[in-house]
Amino acid sequence: MRNRKKRIGFLFILLCGIFFIQTRVISFRNTPGTDALRYDPTESIPLLLLGGFRGIAVDFLWARAIARYEEKKYYELLTINNLIAKLQPNFPAVWIFQSWNMAYNIAHDWDAPQNKWKWIYTGLNFAKKGAIKNPDNGDLFFELGYMYLHLFDQRFFKYAPYYREQLKKDAGEDNYEEALSWLRKSLFHAPKLHNRMAIERTVCHALWHAALCAEKEGSFDRALHYTESASKEWETYRANHPEDTSAQVSEFVSMLEKKREFLQVRRFQKEDVWE
Repeated sequence: MRNRKKRIGFLFILLCGIFFIQTRVISFRNTPGTDALRYDPTESIPLLLLGGFRGIAVDFLWARAIARYEEKKYYELLTINNLIAKLQPNFPAVWIFQSWNMAYNIAHDWDAPQNKWKWIYTGLNFAKKGAIKNPDNGDLFFELGYMYLHLFDQRFFKYAPYYREQLKKDAGEDNYEEALSWLRKSLFHAPKLHNRMAIERTVCHALWHAALCAEKEGSFDRALHYTESASKEWETYRANHPEDTSAQVSEFVSMLEKKREFLQVRRFQKEDVWE
């Protein structure tokens, strides 16, 4: 009799749990707009079931992730990263750390540019998924924008031109446009870990590097556009932060003005050749 009551009680608790989960799933499905992108019912169920044990599970997974990285079992590590992200979707440090680990550390361990790019691309996409889950986190936006700028810089990465072309093929994206987009989003969402002035300077430098890249690729119109935009950004920066004397704004503006004049001449020369 007592065992029967226990079974009935267990069944009742199980049915209540199923009902609760089903209610949450329905509420997620009915969530309009961007929230539907942020919350996936299949990801919320494990969180509900783990309850107070989620912290223990996360600690266990972090330990396994470190072990798998040291063992160079990168595909197992990727699976663990995805599990950690599902358990801590609103903890930006998870997305930042894991995306940097893939795009920099793991990519560095490969020799072939194709393999390097695969992990860089995976890291970028991981960070973008984190940005969707955390739509108001300026620090995550900055890290993503900086990755789009730095990982494609030929001064630091031998295969940067290859990465740039692969990004266009695989995602239809221009790394400089993506960098500028995410960096500007960061400014609009009050980053806590990054200095606002430093982010504004990064936007200026991103425009300058975009101009240099466009010039190297023979697109003088785009190069001129980026150069003029960079000049305006530096002028705005100087007006907003006259106390900052370390940025050498006047030197940058003078250099950009010379580059603008040079690009205007090159553009006209190119037009004459076509005519």
